[in-house]
Amino acid sequence: MLRKNLSAHKLAYYIWTIMVPLIIISGVFMTIGIAPFGNHNLLISDLSTQYLQFFAELRRELLHLSFPSYSFLISIGDSLVPIYSYYLLSPLNLIIVFFRPAQLPIAIDLIIWMKIILCSVSMSIFLGKKYQSYDFMGICGGLAYGLCGFVAMYFYDLMWLDALIWLPVIVYGLEKLFYRNKGGIYVIGLVAIILTNYYMGYIICVFAIIYFAYLMKQSQPIRQPFFQHIKAHSRKVSQFLWYSLISGMLAAVVLIPTVVAMLSTGKKDISLTNFLLKGTFGPSFAVNLGVGGNDFAGRLVHNPSLFTGSLFIIGAVAYFFSRKIKLRNKQAAGILLGSILIGMWLLPLNTFWHMMQQPAGFPFRMVFLFSFALIMVAYEGYLKGVFAERKVILWSAIGIGAALLIGYVTANLFQQKMDPFKFQIPQLMVSNSAAVLAIGFLVVTTLAILAVAAKRPASKAFLVVILALELMVNFSIATSGAPFGNQQSFERTYAKSERLVGKVESKERAHHRFYRMLVINQPFRQLFKVPYSGYNDSFIFQNHGLSSYSSTLNSHTHHVLANLGFSSRNIRRIDMFGSTRITQHLLGLKYVYYIGAHEHLLMTQKNVAGLGFMTSSRMQHLKFIKDQPFRNQNRLVQAEMGNSEQYFERPTIVKTSQQTFRDFYQYQVELRARTTGPHYLYLPKVRLHGVKFYINGRKLSSLYSGLGTEMIPVGNLQRNQATTITVKSTKKLPDPASHVDGINAAKFDRAANTLNRHQLKLQDNNQLDWHGGHFRGKARATNQKRILLMSMPYDKGWQVKVDGRNRPVKKVASGLVGVELPVGTHRLAFNFHIRGLLTGAIFSLVGLLLLIGTVVLKRTGD
Repeated sequence: MLRKNLSAHKLAYYIWTIMVPLIIISGVFMTIGIAPFGNHNLLISDLSTQYLQFFAELRRELLHLSFPSYSFLISIGDSLVPIYSYYLLSPLNLIIVFFRPAQLPIAIDLIIWMKIILCSVSMSIFLGKKYQSYDFMGICGGLAYGLCGFVAMYFYDLMWLDALIWLPVIVYGLEKLFYRNKGGIYVIGLVAIILTNYYMGYIICVFAIIYFAYLMKQSQPIRQPFFQHIKAHSRKVSQFLWYSLISGMLAAVVLIPTVVAMLSTGKKDISLTNFLLKGTFGPSFAVNLGVGGNDFAGRLVHNPSLFTGSLFIIGAVAYFFSRKIKLRNKQAAGILLGSILIGMWLLPLNTFWHMMQQPAGFPFRMVFLFSFALIMVAYEGYLKGVFAERKVILWSAIGIGAALLIGYVTANLFQQKMDPFKFQIPQLMVSNSAAVLAIGFLVVTTLAILAVAAKRPASKAFLVVILALELMVNFSIATSGAPFGNQQSFERTYAKSERLVGKVESKERAHHRFYRMLVINQPFRQLFKVPYSGYNDSFIFQNHGLSSYSSTLNSHTHHVLANLGFSSRNIRRIDMFGSTRITQHLLGLKYVYYIGAHEHLLMTQKNVAGLGFMTSSRMQHLKFIKDQPFRNQNRLVQAEMGNSEQYFERPTIVKTSQQTFRDFYQYQVELRARTTGPHYLYLPKVRLHGVKFYINGRKLSSLYSGLGTEMIPVGNLQRNQATTITVKSTKKLPDPASHVDGINAAKFDRAANTLNRHQLKLQDNNQLDWHGGHFRGKARATNQKRILLMSMPYDKGWQVKVDGRNRPVKKVASGLVGVELPVGTHRLAFNFHIRGLLTGAIFSLVGLLLLIGTVVLKRTGD
């Protein structure tokens, strides 16, 4: 009978473990109005600029069961491997195949909704199994974990949520390994998190070491020194390292190719300034102990989101002052929580924990580990009767309240308004009204805890309601000001945009030529309530573009395009604006398609190259110089042609003036063209946000006033034509008169016509959309033109066969692919190989054999 009652109690616990977060999280989505619970979608922050586009590509690949290793839909081409491994490997992403492209935001909303629920369920099951106590507080712990400060602030970076789902599994597996010598669950959990997101997998691997130290400390006899205890249990240490090694090997089939691919991005660079011995936050961090410490405006820069609900913060503090908790357990918990907190605070440790890089926005990405440990410690204290110690609970609450007030006072004294484009500030503005809420919830929660300890009727239900309400309020504040999208408007605009772009694409595919098209889609951009650059929209509309934004952007792509004058905010972004006649030819930019609300304009540049063309041998020695795009482009054409002609001619500056007004600077340049052709202005080392350009009194589109600096079109001028450039800026600028230049159109057109006669003729251009890593073509080399220049970034994964024989791929034009050909006409086959895949597969196979061998040996030993 006792066993039956226990089973029924566990069953009820598991049911409530699912039902409570399901109800509460659905309530949160309904309150905010998120589709399908409302008409808002979550196309905010990175969801609008990265995930939507990547999911559109993933959906297409899943439906066609085609998974290319390389795609020309990523800027000017790039490996898809790091995008798969960083953004797309969660099994829950398979949901997207059941939704039309225009409904992808709904699919993403549902994936996030499910992941938050699963975070809560995973934590509640862990607490029940770890402590073999299936109490209502375990359900509260899961809810607090699923809606902790990290989730409230970062839930729209949905690929990180898988880490929170798997973390309780990994920790439970680690406990089984430590206490019962069973490593299966630990291996499964660790492999799963590394495969779904290697970045979070790395963070959790660091945490696993800390948690192992916690277990060692907890099991340490009182009179035995810690390191002597470790030595005495060296077998446990060996087992932990062994199973961790096997886990890493099993995941190597994804991990090694990803590491190799990421070495081609700007992420490989390490800055020593990120290892200076200093703190990353001050006393104001304490505002995050209470509800409402962060909001959407501060998502890129803020103190660590420690919030887990007043219930568990009070419980964790009380744990360390309670007489019911053994000293050794307090020491172990202190190591666990203290290591995470110090790891966040001390810059070198913080950098180490963030994979040797400081995050560009969204800081303290390991803070969910603190929430996990805090909830676990508080739950343990509750089970051991800490709540019954009235004075300890009261003084803990008073101490937390005092810390909150100190945090808010400090924040008010040293707060700074957020500069949208600079993140090096110590503290953002805080909302003092949130302090009242935080203290209010702290007081009510304290009273509810005391009522539960006194076994008052309905006190447990009241405590659950208070916790749920506090978590919901915090989530609402964290998302306050978020520019949610309108799902119905999105679906209408998406369908129209897809039809318009598709018409151009279908017409051109029949010509079997490679080209690129830049799409400036104003109705689509206006769907978003914040500036939207459409970096990855080529994935949505299936056009070969140029812009890209991801943490995996090829560093050669960024180097080449930024130094040729295209806009770039940082190493993760390259924008479509900044082309000239020369770069349009190089990159095959045939079309610029402006889609307006009522009118559409398709501009065609006829004299462009395809994917590749033959150039002189000088191309392999060409190096671009930073912030000198005019010089770089001139040298590019010279290297293409093998001559010393000057393709740029600077205009004569007739008059310049500079005026300073109260709110802005004004620069004016009167010039006279010395050649007939397009002229451009380029202001180096300046972000053009807040800068306005006027050509002969006519204002240029605000699209040019973006977050980077790019070539600004002055106009197609005739020789001796006078032009006035006016620049208005909220900040001081370099003298525009020193940064204007013009292309000699006739001279360049002659060069382009010559180069176009030596283009690579693709065998089947349409295959590039589906199999970008494998294509064929023909090219003819002459004595003067021996280097085939391909307008795609250099990558060691490319292999080329010329007439059936392997030829080396060279880095040319400071970062593009080049192949040296013998004189004559040749058949070429380009194949992209995922570097590290074979090595990773071998490691994974060896890891599997080692795991099987370990299991067999254990069973025979038993």
